[in-house]
Amino acid sequence: MRSKPCLVVLVCLIPASVLAQSAQPSSLPDQTTPEPAALRVGISPFVPFVFLGGTEPEGFSIDLWRRVAVKLGQEYRFVESSGVAEKLGQLQAGEIDVAIGGITMTREREELVDFTHPSIESGLAIMVRAGEHRELGYFTRLNLGKGKWGIIIAFIVLIIVAGHLMWLAERGRDAFHDKYVPGVFEGMYWAIVTASTVGYGDKAPVRWPGRIVAMLAIIVALPMFALFTAELASTITVAEFESRIRGPQDLARHRVGVVRGTASATWSANQGLLIYQWDGVDEVYQALDQGVVDAIVYDAPNLQYYAQNRGRGKVELASEPFLLQDLGIAVREGSRFRERINRALLELVESGEMQQLRIRWFGKAEL
Repeated sequence: MRSKPCLVVLVCLIPASVLAQSAQPSSLPDQTTPEPAALRVGISPFVPFVFLGGTEPEGFSIDLWRRVAVKLGQEYRFVESSGVAEKLGQLQAGEIDVAIGGITMTREREELVDFTHPSIESGLAIMVRAGEHRELGYFTRLNLGKGKWGIIIAFIVLIIVAGHLMWLAERGRDAFHDKYVPGVFEGMYWAIVTASTVGYGDKAPVRWPGRIVAMLAIIVALPMFALFTAELASTITVAEFESRIRGPQDLARHRVGVVRGTASATWSANQGLLIYQWDGVDEVYQALDQGVVDAIVYDAPNLQYYAQNRGRGKVELASEPFLLQDLGIAVREGSRFRERINRALLELVESGEMQQLRIRWFGKAEL
């Protein structure tokens, strides 16, 4: 019974700060954990956000982070990794403090890490060879059905028959040679000119048999020629319309190149497109250049950079970005630097520096 007062006395002698500390959970939130003196910034190759292989990393995300770090007044060092998945894993494990480099902000990733304000809006885009779908490329896709071929063949037969009849009726005259060759070709020339323009006047029948042939040829050939030209014009128009790629809705009739395992590959497969997959984007660019595929579906910033630099004059973007997503900087959950980075990003936007970076790396302020 006398031990209880002793326990009370011992408890009273323990400092309140110690008791409070012992009452806290064993795993402290990130905001109470001291950040290292030099922030460890995770990067991985992702053109044009991060370029590796030179003396120093380069890219849009590298330039953006350097400006952010200046405003934070914070030392940092880059930690290289193989890709986004590894970077986010390192971030969760506490091996790095920040992850940059075109990281898409998704609900699944938000459950694992925190994101700053978006640094750029991205999405998927479509790239094609320059000019192919606006000039002569559609002639390779002309689809002449049986009915249209029938009209073409009938018109050709009419020209041949009319040419022979006219030569037989008018041979030996000044306008038509008396020999079969070139006399028949002169007759066919007259038939084509008469059917298309009602004649130039350089060759005309002078005998009644020839005039009768001319009247019949005009009566039959003019409507047939009009039908022939109308069908051919409609076929060319349809072929041109179908061959042009203006957006995702036009990809169903074309061969599409994608990078295996990317969001663009998943989207293209879900759309039921005819896709050709490669492991690297450079291989997809080469396939487009060689005509193996008609279009590329990939991340809009990457395609925009390629079109502005390596592919200038050879390729062009055929659509505005679609399936839009935001890209941001990832930090550990509860990181004390999140708000400071957000303020730095807003300052860069207000000062115009963000716009300058986007123009430098993507050719325009907005994708």
